[in-house]
Amino acid sequence: MSVLKKTVAGILIVLMVMLPGCSSDEAVGPEKKNTVVSIDAAGIQSLIKNQDCPLMLVAMAAWCAPCREELPILQKMHEKYKEDGLRVVGISLDIGGPSAIQPLVDQMGLEFPVYWGGEKVAAEYRISAIPLTLFVGNGKLIETITGRRSETFIEEKIISLLKECKK
Repeated sequence: MSVLKKTVAGILIVLMVMLPGCSSDEAVGPEKKNTVVSIDAAGIQSLIKNQDCPLMLVAMAAWCAPCREELPILQKMHEKYKEDGLRVVGISLDIGGPSAIQPLVDQMGLEFPVYWGGEKVAAEYRISAIPLTLFVGNGKLIETITGRRSETFIEEKIISLLKECKK
């Protein structure tokens, strides 16, 4: 075997050891995927009732421009206040199942859970406008807000809810 072939073979072995599970079309590095899964009205009710700390439940859709504008703010609030007990949860009302919102979740790098509820959840909760944010504290619905809100408004609401958090 020539020196060039040995060198190439050695590099390939090193790469195979260093990058297990990677193929040419995969990103290098430990990427965790935030997979959108289905949820029904009972599942949402369970999320609401099982909260000691504040929960922001946000109904949205991939096609909704105000929803898309609000998502980076929600991600920022999730990162900033998750250690304090805040839970942010997205509920997609898109027609077409979880695959309708999944590309947006991936593109924006959303780390908070996003579920797909579809038309049944929209009907069950009588959601007629989005984005719709349900602020929940200590397992009870505190406030419902329709429409996109500023980062300042959302953060002030979160801070007031965190003060009431039972730990």
